[in-house]
Amino acid sequence: MILSKQVQNVLDFIQKIEIDENLNPWEANRAFYEKFIPLAGEKETVFQITEQTLSNAGNSVNLRIYRPNDDEKQPVIIYFHGGWFNAGSLETHDTPLRQLTNATQSTIIAVDYRLAPEYPFPAGLLDCEFAVKWVIENALSLNINPEKIIIAGDSAGGALASSITRKFRSKIAVQLLIYPVTSNDLKTASWIEFQNGPLLDLKGGIQAWDWYLPKQHQDNPDAVPLLANDLYGLPPTFIAVAEYDPLRDEAIQYVEKIKEAQGNVKLNLYKGTTHGFFQMGRFIDESKILMQDIADFLNNTVSTK
Repeated sequence: MILSKQVQNVLDFIQKIEIDENLNPWEANRAFYEKFIPLAGEKETVFQITEQTLSNAGNSVNLRIYRPNDDEKQPVIIYFHGGWFNAGSLETHDTPLRQLTNATQSTIIAVDYRLAPEYPFPAGLLDCEFAVKWVIENALSLNINPEKIIIAGDSAGGALASSITRKFRSKIAVQLLIYPVTSNDLKTASWIEFQNGPLLDLKGGIQAWDWYLPKQHQDNPDAVPLLANDLYGLPPTFIAVAEYDPLRDEAIQYVEKIKEAQGNVKLNLYKGTTHGFFQMGRFIDESKILMQDIADFLNNTVSTK
């Protein structure tokens, strides 16, 4: 494994992160992940950012809406953040989503779903599903194009995005999956090779799935995308993977399953980098390259003009 100097600088930054030792394990994970925010760099100016709170059966689902301009009927990217199902927030992904809304000239709606272990599967997925239904039903007032709805997510958010796309496939124009979680098996060659990192490790993966997925749902394809066998008729799909990421091979396996179902899927491998680089634009050039690749893919599949 030959890490670039840029990636090594990120790992050095992460190595120096300190958190309160009195936090419980999942609170510690969240606090640690929040400390990643500076890795994304400066916050870009966005034409408009608003927030919306939805109420679903007594649960609040917070949204953050990024608008790059005042054009009517813009494409919309509904985005689910990563964080191993137990961490992450609107804040952890604010900087890269500002960059992405400007790069793609699409409205982005970020969804703050409930997290494990307090809220195991399917709570977070239900929040995402409710948010997507709300966006579809309110497309006119949101000034978005209901024919140009894009579902996206990174890491654990990629697992949620893949399940949401399957459920709403007739309404979705494109899905964008950034180094997605697709399996709870944790036995691929990349998991074996990178079981001790960088960034993700096998111990953390086992703990994350244990917190997130109750035993009765171990084989549920809504939680474990690679188990899904109803992949026919999915929209055009873009999947990004990092070379030195334990999630690499399970994402590639998902690409192959989509191909077997005659799907239109583009796989991009970002060499020399590791998991999480989408949020590391201050240090890692591939973050900006990925955003431009996403913009190009959308221009070729869903006109953003």
